[in-house]
Amino acid sequence: MADRVGRALPADFVEGTMQTHRELIVEPIGLIADTLPRPLNWPQLFGNSNPVELEIGMGKGTFLTEQAEARKDTNFFGIEWANWYWRYASDRLRRHNCTNARTVRAEAIYFIREFVADASLSVLHVYFPDPWPKKRHHKRRLFQEPFMQQAQRILAPGGRLQAVTDHKDYFEQIESIVRASKMQVIDYNRPGSASEGEFVGTNFERKCRREGRPFYAIAAVRGRATFQSPRAPGQPNVTIG
Repeated sequence: MADRVGRALPADFVEGTMQTHRELIVEPIGLIADTLPRPLNWPQLFGNSNPVELEIGMGKGTFLTEQAEARKDTNFFGIEWANWYWRYASDRLRRHNCTNARTVRAEAIYFIREFVADASLSVLHVYFPDPWPKKRHHKRRLFQEPFMQQAQRILAPGGRLQAVTDHKDYFEQIESIVRASKMQVIDYNRPGSASEGEFVGTNFERKCRREGRPFYAIAAVRGRATFQSPRAPGQPNVTIG
């Protein structure tokens, strides 16, 4: 079981053991995937035609909340699989009056394949995806060719993919897959919400920093050329030690 795309939960995790002193209210930020149209119509969903950025594995919603508060002219959408984290992040966005944000509880690849329209995102954020360190589990990693095909499909021309991990072996795989794609690797762009020395500014990143872990980042942009939708089932990177 995974807490988000970022890390697997311990085997003895029981949902409900992670508690908060307040009731978690999901509506109107949190959406139910089964009730949504396929594909999503972003202007209809948000009530405007502002650009849309999507985060896979939003965890407690730290990054999404800070970005949505600071950039009201941009819409944000978060995908989270673990129910408690999804509810917590949705409630957090609601409490901060982030009307330019929506979330859904869903498996990431399934959701972007089924619900996200071609060339409809300006940025795709993937921070601290589960490294699945055991070799026999590598096939479960998010960054593989099918994911890159979907990333290229859903990003608008000039749209950007940003990824950060604390796992060196996984980063080597991510870098190899991104460079082998049709996207162009560019310098990683730190979000304004990141503090000095941070890549993203998430709770998980700050925990890793306290433990002295290094971070690895990569970014890539989709070119202007026409991209064939896959409907059937170099520049330097930034590293902080």
